Amino acid sequence: VWTEPLSLDPTRRSARVTREIAERLATLALSLEGTHDPETVAQFLMRCLFTMFAEDVRLLPERAFTDLLRDLLNDPAGFKPMVEHLWGTMNNGGFSVILRRAIPRFNGGLFADPTALPLDEAQIQLLIDAARADWRDVEPAIFGALLERALNPIERHKLGAHYTPRAYVERLVVPTIVEPLRAEWESVQAAAAQLAGNDERKAIAEVAAFHRRLAATRVLDPACGTGNFLYVTLEHLKRLEGEVLNTLRDLGHGQLSLEMESVMVTPQQLLGIEVNPRAAAIAELVLWIGYLQWLHDNGYGVPVEPILKPLDNIKQMD
Repeated sequence: VWTEPLSLDPTRRSARVTREIAERLATLALSLEGTHDPETVAQFLMRCLFTMFAEDVRLLPERAFTDLLRDLLNDPAGFKPMVEHLWGTMNNGGFSVILRRAIPRFNGGLFADPTALPLDEAQIQLLIDAARADWRDVEPAIFGALLERALNPIERHKLGAHYTPRAYVERLVVPTIVEPLRAEWESVQAAAAQLAGNDERKAIAEVAAFHRRLAATRVLDPACGTGNFLYVTLEHLKRLEGEVLNTLRDLGHGQLSLEMESVMVTPQQLLGIEVNPRAAAIAELVLWIGYLQWLHDNGYGVPVEPILKPLDNIKQMD
């Protein structure tokens, strides 16, 4: 507290963890690009990193993928077939003979192609080093930018040098999206408070109607890059939604579960256009990681399967 107070700042820890992971992935990407094309390497590493994230938010058994990597360190030849088998099961759901337990269906396109690249001991060690980090601390708002550089041979030398700081993103997101919605929410809260004394059903209906409008709000970033602005927007929408759900609970509305996903804020509401195909794919991944982090951190557990819905709202186009 007295000697290094900034070390206790969770945003600094998050930035450090995110940068360390990106550096490991950059080193691994560089070692693979001599024998594989960059796009194949990028897709492979994105599957790896999401699997690391999944075990840390308990979508997979704790340390399941990390322990598998440790076992394969002494048997590199088994890496490709075993990881491909795991990813095939993650795509379809069911019992994994690799992890020896049932796992949910992820789907969503990320694991539709379960191809893994053959790795040697040193390359597997780089994955183990990345997996050691607590992926719950990864900051999606900067992860996308760093991942794009880690996977891009031209941009790799700039790794960690620059990304759009969150405060700058919020200068645009808060006035244009968050403040108008919050103003409307304050009016709804006032109306519900007046109704609650006389007719609780009408109070619940008022709040539920706002929740439906919130879940129907769509936001477009027409040059979304790796999804930095879209992720911050999603986080603010989920934060507001949390307040709405708490109000519904206080009013005695009990049906609050992930079965309400049809009327919950989800990544499908965030629309993006991006000319760079790799950045577009990363933007989709960033939104899902941010969304699943929020569910985990706020006690909502595992979403309805498939866990990853296909996002055709991030368009790779001019």
